[in-house]
Amino acid sequence: MAGFTGVLPFSASAACSSQTPNTGDTVTCSGSGMAPVVATAGSSNVTINLDSTATGSYSLPTQATPFSVDSNSVINNDGALTLTGNGTGVANRGALLLGLNNDNTLTNGAAGTLTTTGAYNDGMAANGNNNTLINNGTITTSGNNSYGMTAAWGQSNPGAAGNTITNTGTISTSGNNARAISLLGGSGTVNNSGTLTTSGRDAPTVFLQGNNATLNNSGLIQAKGTASSSGSVDGVVANTLGSSFNTTINNLAGGQIISNNGIGIRSTNGNITITNAGLIQGGSGTAILSGNGSISLILQTGSQIVGLSDGGRGNNSVTLEGTGTASSAFTNFQTLTMTGSDWTWAGTGAFTTALVQSGTLDLTGTLGTSTASVTASVSNGATLQANSTNLPLSVSNNGLVRFLQNNQGEYLGTISGSGAVEKAGTGTLLFNSVNSYTGGTVVNAGTLIVGDSSHASASLASGATVAAGATFGGYGTVNGDVTNSGTLGAANALSSLSAGPQGNFQINGNLTNAGFVQLGGSGVGNSLTVAGNYSGQNGVIALNTVLAGDGAASDKLIVSGGSASGSSTLKVTNIGGAGAQTAIDGIQVVQTTNGATSSANAFKLSGGTVSAGAYSYYLARGGVSDGSGGSWYLRNSVVPDSTTSVTPAEETPQSIVDASHGNETVNVYRPEVALYAEAPSVARQLNLQQIDTFHDRQGEQSLLNGDNKAPAFWARSWGSHADIHQSGDVNPSFNGTLWGLQLGQDLYTATEDNGATHHAGVLFGFSRATGDIDGFALAKQGSRVGKLQLNNYNYGAYWTRVAASGWYTDAVLMGSALRLNTDSVNGVNASSSGNAVTGSVETGLPVTLGEGLTLEPQAQLVWQRTSLDSLHDGVSEVSWNNGNTWQGRVGARLQWAFEASGVNWKPYLRANVLRTFGQDDETAFDDSTTIANNVGQTAGQIGAGLVAQVSQNGSLYATTGYLTNLGGERQRVVTGNVGVRWSW
Repeated sequence: MAGFTGVLPFSASAACSSQTPNTGDTVTCSGSGMAPVVATAGSSNVTINLDSTATGSYSLPTQATPFSVDSNSVINNDGALTLTGNGTGVANRGALLLGLNNDNTLTNGAAGTLTTTGAYNDGMAANGNNNTLINNGTITTSGNNSYGMTAAWGQSNPGAAGNTITNTGTISTSGNNARAISLLGGSGTVNNSGTLTTSGRDAPTVFLQGNNATLNNSGLIQAKGTASSSGSVDGVVANTLGSSFNTTINNLAGGQIISNNGIGIRSTNGNITITNAGLIQGGSGTAILSGNGSISLILQTGSQIVGLSDGGRGNNSVTLEGTGTASSAFTNFQTLTMTGSDWTWAGTGAFTTALVQSGTLDLTGTLGTSTASVTASVSNGATLQANSTNLPLSVSNNGLVRFLQNNQGEYLGTISGSGAVEKAGTGTLLFNSVNSYTGGTVVNAGTLIVGDSSHASASLASGATVAAGATFGGYGTVNGDVTNSGTLGAANALSSLSAGPQGNFQINGNLTNAGFVQLGGSGVGNSLTVAGNYSGQNGVIALNTVLAGDGAASDKLIVSGGSASGSSTLKVTNIGGAGAQTAIDGIQVVQTTNGATSSANAFKLSGGTVSAGAYSYYLARGGVSDGSGGSWYLRNSVVPDSTTSVTPAEETPQSIVDASHGNETVNVYRPEVALYAEAPSVARQLNLQQIDTFHDRQGEQSLLNGDNKAPAFWARSWGSHADIHQSGDVNPSFNGTLWGLQLGQDLYTATEDNGATHHAGVLFGFSRATGDIDGFALAKQGSRVGKLQLNNYNYGAYWTRVAASGWYTDAVLMGSALRLNTDSVNGVNASSSGNAVTGSVETGLPVTLGEGLTLEPQAQLVWQRTSLDSLHDGVSEVSWNNGNTWQGRVGARLQWAFEASGVNWKPYLRANVLRTFGQDDETAFDDSTTIANNVGQTAGQIGAGLVAQVSQNGSLYATTGYLTNLGGERQRVVTGNVGVRWSW
């Protein structure tokens, strides 16, 4: 090792109080060009102080160690020192400040600068044990193998121990293999809060060699150089020798360990513990590389690792403390331990064990080479958050496993332990295995499915809570109580299982339903079985049902061995049911079995009824057959409560409830049945009044013969109020107004030799009926069922022959285009079109009773064929039989003719008996139920009229009448008619 020999010239203005101090001496140096100060061999307690004015430039080999002490001594430098020249190797090198043996303290103060330019020239050095090197200023080296600060100076093996190197200033080296700090020896410590940089080839910034070496860094450690083919350029290098050595690196908050082209921290042999709260970055793609020893990597709040962390060939672990995000790759680490409060694992790993001991670990990356290669353990009070694709397949959970699932995924593993599972995120999570964890399940968002159709044996060992907006269910089993405030779905009722078959979801416990139970999926036949108590907290159960006859298919709620109570609403969707009479129990929708019971108000039907075909179904507890008392059925017939235990549900229409207290069984037809059944009758009545009689249309036969043979134009307007009833299955009735307009024009006239005249022409008109419809609906006669409007557009032709005696014969053929609109009390709107053909033949022969007084017997036959197109009102297809009907009329007209004020007046009275007969009306619903109404009816009519011929060409006329039934169903029609005729 080189030392100082010879006498050096120095400036007269520079002075050191001694150049060779001995034990106990203090030397003070100031000024420029100072001579070296070298303590005598074996001395101790020597102090050398270089003040801020001190400067000196020294050169190897004669000035290799310008300022040195032996043992237990101190050097303080605030000056500017330079060392030039080249050393020749490890054992022949220079150092501006040197502690030759043990227990020395060397300090380069904040104003001090140490500069070396040759090879093997160091800034500060110590060669023994328990030395302290402190740099608060600036150290710069530019030669190869020239270190900024080094302990065990001039040694290649770590023979020294207990040395401490502290840097708060700046150290920079630019030579090849020129370390900023080199520590050789056991139990040594490096503290850096300043800046350490190297820029030479193969120049690591901090080099640690020895057992129990420690690096504490809160500053910058940066290797900027490049590596040769056989070298490396790393931020920190530890343990290139003994495999039994232990190294500790604490990269504190704000600390940065960077290699631009190499590895951030390299540990070749031995064991290393790295605690990182700062930045570790490798420019080669690797931030941390361990070799043959074991590595314990502890990530704390603020930790940032840029690049791969490679644990090498040891038994390695990563520990997460505090909070943070790990987003890089980790390989050759076996164990991940979470002891912090909140960490996100966004990186990749090759762990075999993950221990979540406290806080929340949010797993967005991967822990192992596959989820099957990792076993996870979650401690009490800790949370592991993941999704179905990155959660390990084996989890021992005594805390909380939270699935943050924002897409659709299946978890193929199993979860055991005393902990809980939470489903979060908007996606769908599928459990297809048997999970034995006992802490319960909370579905806070999205959908959790227990078992698809191929894994109906999937199960949970404990209960579940479903939050509002969340969905839970499947084909599997829950062994525990379920509280539902969201949606609970069975089998293919869940949208993500819609392609599957019908099935059952089993709850072996109690169900409290304050949300929505969805049983209705694709098709009919899903069920939810509750092997416990069902409690409705104003919840809803939606199910599909084939609304047909007794025993038709339906989704079901099955309560086994417990009781059903509280209040729940059933929403029933008809799937292909055409409606059919339920004469026995009806359609079961809630089944109580194995001794289960239900309270009287446990269930009610949404809307009170649901319709299919011709029927309205209501919900009732109990059936006609034995053992049905606790179950609930959809029915469309009412049976007396004195003979059965059938009890209509809460909110069932009062008319059905009242009928259940009666003495007979009655059907429950929906309101629209009577509404549609009355439509043909109203159409016929409208056309009957539009075609009416000869005198209503054209006034009087005397206006067509004698001096009135010329072609004529005529017009009339009429109106009536009608109250028309039909007998039949639903006894419909119409109460409303009818009115019409009609125009006619003679196109042909002729006169026979005997004076008889012929008039033939065409007619056009419009009429409308608007009114309320009552009928037998919801088990009650005379119920208001809705409103009806019928528009009628007419066109036709007529022929009239009037003999000289006044005997007339009148024939009319009229076509009609119909437009029907209905609006039921249930809010069901429907419309249909149609047509009608009406023909009338009428005759009358006046008999003179006295001057101006005649009695005219009359007879008329009217034929009608009314056709209405079928319609679909959203409940069923509705069609009519469109039959033929006839109406015969016989009557008499008593007329008095006189002239007054130049006007020929002809007032008259008339009376008729009318008989309607023909094919009864039939209205079919989905071709499964046909409702019949009688058309046969006898009525009497009285009326009066007045004809005034005001000129040779013009006449006015008016009629009024009142029609009532003569036995049979009620019929009241009051009519009024006014017309005008003009001959050309």
